[in-house]
Amino acid sequence: MYLRTTLLALVASAISLPGATLLMPDFAGIPAGWQVDRYDPHSFANIGVFQGRDNVLGIEITSAEGYLFRPAAFQSTFYNTQGRGASISGGADSLISADLYIPFNWSNSLIGTVPTDMWGVLSGGGSVTDFPLIGFTNYGGTPRYRIWDGNVAGGWVDLPIPVTYDAWTSFALEFTGSAYLYRINGATVYTDNTINGSTAFSGVNMEAYNFYDPALAGATPVDYTAYWDNTVVPEPATRGALVSSAAILLLVFRRRRIRVAK
Repeated sequence: MYLRTTLLALVASAISLPGATLLMPDFAGIPAGWQVDRYDPHSFANIGVFQGRDNVLGIEITSAEGYLFRPAAFQSTFYNTQGRGASISGGADSLISADLYIPFNWSNSLIGTVPTDMWGVLSGGGSVTDFPLIGFTNYGGTPRYRIWDGNVAGGWVDLPIPVTYDAWTSFALEFTGSAYLYRINGATVYTDNTINGSTAFSGVNMEAYNFYDPALAGATPVDYTAYWDNTVVPEPATRGALVSSAAILLLVFRRRRIRVAK
């Protein structure tokens, strides 16, 4: 049963890989082309090789950029969000995607409060219309994946999906022209049909959050780095080979079951 389930999942994941145009900038060139959003983290850089990936983006958060150490004009919770953004352009049937490495110690917020997210910047009629986003947090409850939907009370929507630790998790956000589709590891986990006049992506932001703010209750401030990498997207030929191989294995499995039954 386990083998059959695994093979079916393999076929399904290969077939359901998004066909939309990927707009995500290549992290190999960071920080070129990326501009400060709200406040600059301690470091926003291509750190090279990390956990089997290369050209990994590291967003480093430290106390040096905390609330009390920022210039007076930046001493508000708004500037606790720290990261950078890049300009992109793509209309209906386009997406952004990146993979986040979630270490096991993030499963315990008492060790450190850690959130990080990928933001889409959507525009329409010559102005910014929406900021859908997807990511991870362990603040204020059980560690979880989450998305932002500005049309629901409170905005944040926690996703009831178990977090995988010490591994890369793929996040994607697709704009269909009439909805935002949020994906985790290729599976659509949330759909937002209210797009507020959006017609195209105009940017993407990679963010983390600085909890060195005395006004924040229940937080455990800690220096940390959020590691993101470009999503590995199989070429069409590779995708086809993956489907074919899985289908062949599934057929062999079924034939063996028939023989055993006889």
